[in-house]
Amino acid sequence: MNNLFFDAVLAETDPMYDAAVITRDGVEYRKNDNCNFCNNSHSVTKFFFASAVGILEMQGKLSRTDSVTSFFSPDELPPDYDRKWDAVTVEDALRHKTGIDTVPYGVDEDSDREKIGEDYLKYVFSLKIEEKTGEYRRYSDAAYYLIANIVTKASGMNAERFLNETIFLPLHFRQWALAKCPKGVPIAGGGFYARSDDIAKLGYVYACGGVYEGRRILPESWIADAMKNDYACTQFRDTDVFVKTGAKGQMVAFSRQRRAAVAWHGYSNDGNARNDRLLEAFVRYLDSRE
Repeated sequence: MNNLFFDAVLAETDPMYDAAVITRDGVEYRKNDNCNFCNNSHSVTKFFFASAVGILEMQGKLSRTDSVTSFFSPDELPPDYDRKWDAVTVEDALRHKTGIDTVPYGVDEDSDREKIGEDYLKYVFSLKIEEKTGEYRRYSDAAYYLIANIVTKASGMNAERFLNETIFLPLHFRQWALAKCPKGVPIAGGGFYARSDDIAKLGYVYACGGVYEGRRILPESWIADAMKNDYACTQFRDTDVFVKTGAKGQMVAFSRQRRAAVAWHGYSNDGNARNDRLLEAFVRYLDSRE
């Protein structure tokens, strides 16, 4: 079948490493022979950690209304932390609405290592809540590093192992890796290395209402809330496609209406514009199938 999406992938001038589309008909995958199978997904990583929260809520191990500080003992928090953090919920972190404003783009940035030190969690909690929690949105990787720590605490195992047992194994992921802080907790805001045809599988879980190969991965209610409240997925213009982007032109996207998902990796200094071009091509491809 002629695939308008892959035609657009091949037309890109900046490097495209690999791309995949999953529909009812199966998986279509394209890879540049000169590139690795696994590549950095950057902020697409957040899509996976937000999903981990949905799984834990399904298991009854946390609630989105829980305070982010309630998961940690006093010695894990700075002694003089801003007590406004106690009013920040898991959902506020999912939506980047903690109320922090002056924050590094990512807690794992090399240029910030000296300032952050070895204890990333204490560093994040040392930040002041300067704006109204639950209302003011400031996108940051720090919020999702908190999510990774909460997943670790709520699940009783390292977040990396939890994702492996609840997402990567059931979805038959092959090679993958997660960047971690000095204490071994995944960064979660970025640093997830995987294949596009594996990344797309979680998008397909969302497209299929939380089920993969007959197994429930996520509650259908969680997926509806994620789409409504931007838990690491945002509607693409006025289409039926929801997306999570990465910093340099990475993407996972899905359509529930048409039960399809797509993912790609590459590198571009014009990543947002390229994502738009490829998303437009994905929508055209879905239209062509109807």
